[in-house]
Amino acid sequence: MTKLVAMIVLAVVAFLFVRYRTSENLQKAVVLGLSFAFFIYIIGVVVMELVR
Repeated sequence: MTKLVAMIVLAVVAFLFVRYRTSENLQKAVVLGLSFAFFIYIIGVVVMELVR
């Protein structure tokens, strides 16, 4: 649940960065971080379901 909240916060930050046109490198870092966090979350959910 904590990971999901963190990903939502990161998505909001990414939206704000894109909306207010911050530096391109910062935008790329946020998008990559969001993608990585989502990927790790999906892997964690799948593994936890398989363990059950």
